[in-house]
Amino acid sequence: MMESASKPKTSSKLEAKRIRNRDAIKQAAWYVFAHHGLDGSTVRDIVAHSGISIGTFYNYYGTREAVFQELLADLTTEIRRRSNEARGKETELEAMLQSSYRGFLEFILGIEHALDFCARNQHHIRSYLFKLSATTGIVDDLILDLQRTLPNNSFGQGELKQIATLIVANGLELLLQSRDEAEADIFTASVLLVRVLVGGIANLGSGNQN
Repeated sequence: MMESASKPKTSSKLEAKRIRNRDAIKQAAWYVFAHHGLDGSTVRDIVAHSGISIGTFYNYYGTREAVFQELLADLTTEIRRRSNEARGKETELEAMLQSSYRGFLEFILGIEHALDFCARNQHHIRSYLFKLSATTGIVDDLILDLQRTLPNNSFGQGELKQIATLIVANGLELLLQSRDEAEADIFTASVLLVRVLVGGIANLGSGNQN
């Protein structure tokens, strides 16, 4: 009985240690990738910054690319939640897109080293982004919101998916090009981007109706 009762405690301690180690590795990797980029970093750089042993690193991640992909997946999952929440109450297309981009940008700009991380790893982000399940989820969420906010929607499902994908891709480009801009300029650029998108969608929609 005593042995049986101790197992959950041991398991709980091991799980807590596992979480601490993974968090230490990811925090260190974020810093290293933000300052040197994935291509300019090594596993030893991450280990040195994390305080864990190289053996512990390999217990959790086989490569630095694996850590990078998990960081990007975590980030994208949170972006999905926050942007979805930000635009959830909007009933018009332009307001929906403005709220979505604002929620996205406010979140990213609030993370230390986020712009450097994105700027130094942009080709890897482009390569991995649309392979993530969270990105697929963002596109699916946007399709539903487009259906909800588009007046006289005449788009087919395939067209809505293309539009939603472009909305995501343009948001990424806005972020990647904004590293050296003032925060106010980034939000101004997002307003302009939304107006361009809304105008383009309206023109496409009227063409479908003719």
